[in-house]
Amino acid sequence: MKRRLVWVQFRVVKKVSQKDKHKEEKLQPREEITLTDPCAVPIVFHEKKGQILKLLIEKEMTIIDLKHATGMNPGTVKRHLDDLLQYELIRISKERLSEYSIMMKFYRAVAKKFNFNITWSGN
Repeated sequence: MKRRLVWVQFRVVKKVSQKDKHKEEKLQPREEITLTDPCAVPIVFHEKKGQILKLLIEKEMTIIDLKHATGMNPGTVKRHLDDLLQYELIRISKERLSEYSIMMKFYRAVAKKFNFNITWSGN
C-alpha cells in the first residue's frame, strides 16, 4: 500500500471589525508634538532619517516601500527605522501577512509636525 503525502495550505482571512477600524483611526499621526529630548535632534536632522520620516508623515510604508522610495538598502532602512522607533518619532501602525506568509510591518510617523523645546542646564 502506497501512501501519499498531501500538502494543504490554508489562507486565513481576517475580517476587519469596527473595533479594529477605530484602532487604526487612532493610529493616525497627531497634528504636532513637542520633543524635549536633546538626543532626538540629530536623529530628526540626519539626512536619510529625515527623508524616511518625511515619507512616513505622508503615509504608512513597509521597509520594501521605503527601499523603493529612497533607493537605500533594506538593511540600512531598517537601521534608520530602529533609530526613529527608539526616539518614538515613528511607530508600527499595523502588521499584515503577505501572500507569501511573511509578516509585513507598516510604519507611520507619530505626528505631522515636530517642535523642539530643549533646555540645557550648565554649571
